[in-house]
Amino acid sequence: WYLPHSRRRRADTYKIDTAVTRLRELGHEVDVEIDDTTPAVDFAAFIDEKYDRADDRAAYQQYMARRDMWTSDSIRESNQRTYDMLNGQPILIGHHSEHRHRRLLERLWQREGKAWALYDTAKHRIDRAWTAANFRTYKENPGTTQRRILTIETVLRRIGRELEKDGDKCSDHYLATTRAEIVEKLEEIDYWWNVLDDAGVHVWGPDDFEVGDFVAAYRDRWHEVVRVNAKSVSVAGRFGGVSARIVTHAGSTRRNCPPQPLPYHEVIGRLTATQAREQFPEVFAELDAAPARPRPAKKRGSVKLAHHPAAEGECWQWRLGDAEYRAFWRHPQDWWRGDHEPVIEPGVIHVSAYRAGNTPTYVSRGEPVDVVVAEIPIDGDVAWVEEVHNQLRDHVQTHYAAASAP
Repeated sequence: WYLPHSRRRRADTYKIDTAVTRLRELGHEVDVEIDDTTPAVDFAAFIDEKYDRADDRAAYQQYMARRDMWTSDSIRESNQRTYDMLNGQPILIGHHSEHRHRRLLERLWQREGKAWALYDTAKHRIDRAWTAANFRTYKENPGTTQRRILTIETVLRRIGRELEKDGDKCSDHYLATTRAEIVEKLEEIDYWWNVLDDAGVHVWGPDDFEVGDFVAAYRDRWHEVVRVNAKSVSVAGRFGGVSARIVTHAGSTRRNCPPQPLPYHEVIGRLTATQAREQFPEVFAELDAAPARPRPAKKRGSVKLAHHPAAEGECWQWRLGDAEYRAFWRHPQDWWRGDHEPVIEPGVIHVSAYRAGNTPTYVSRGEPVDVVVAEIPIDGDVAWVEEVHNQLRDHVQTHYAAASAP
C-alpha cells in the first residue's frame, strides 16, 4: 500500500507514526526509513505520469458515460412500450386488476426515476471526461503557466527570507530538507519555462512597453498604456463597460477614466502609438478634431481633505480639533453616462459638521457644529470630479486653513 499524493512531498510523519504504532501493536516488526532530500521521481516524469493518468480518466469516464446513457435510454424505451400497451387504460377501482395496475405504475415510476438518475450521472461523467481530456491544455495554458512560475518564485523568496533570518537556529535535518525543496522548486521553474519556450509564447515585461502604446487583453480590444509598472501596465478603460475596439486615455470619460492595472501575463498583443493610428484612423481623427477637456489634478493644501466616491455623489471629510466636517455633492442627472460634455448646472456642495469628541463607538455623530457656509455653489460647468474637488479645496483653504495651523 502507499499514501496518495505523497510523491515529491515531505513525509507525513503523523500518518507514518500512526501506521507504525498500530503495526507494532499487532506484533509486526517495522523499520522506518525516511528520505526527504531525494525526490522519488524527477519533475518532468512526474508531470508526464499526470498527463497519462488524465488520458486514462478521460477514456474511463467516456466509457462509463456511454454505458449509463445506453442503460437510461433502454429503461425509458422499455417503459414507453409498457405505456403503449396500457393505451391510457385508467385504474379500475374495485376491480380485481386494481392492485396489479397500481404496482405496475409504481414500478414504471421507479424505473423512470432510475433512468433519469443515470442520465444525470452520464452528463456528469461527460463533464469529467472533457475536463480530463483537456487537463494538459489547462495545465500548459500560457497565462496559467506564468502565474504558476510567479507563485513558485514567491515561495523561493519566502524560503530565502526565512533562512536568512533564522538559518543559524535551524537543525541540520531542516536545512537539508529546505535545500532539497529549493532544488525541486528550481527544477519546476526550469520545466515550466521550457514549456513556454516550446509553445513560442512571448513573456511580456516592463521593457516591452512605453507610455502611449496600446495593449490587448482580449481579442480585438485595445487599451492605451498610461503607466508601466514592475508587474503590470496601467491601461485606460479596462473595466469601463465601453464596447469600442480601442480606448485611449484622452478619450476616457467619467465612466471609464480611472486607469486599471493589467498584469503582464494577461497581455496578448501590443501596438505602438503609430501602429494604432494607422489601424484606427477614424478614432484618432475624431479625438484630434474635438479634443476632450483635460482631466485636472487634485489641488493640495494644509488641511487634509479625504475624498470618498459614493453611490449617488462624492463625499469629503476633514477634521479640525474635535470637529469633524463633511461635504457631499450629489451627481447631476446622467453624470455617469460617459460623455465628454460638461454639466452646465452642477448644483451645490452641502457642508455639515459634528462634534467628534468622546462619543460612544455606536454613535456615528456627535452634537452639530456651526459651519461658515452650509451650501457652496459650484462655479461654471463641470466635466470631472477633480474640478469640484478643487473648488472645495479652495473653500477649505480660505475658511479653515488658519484654524488648522499649529
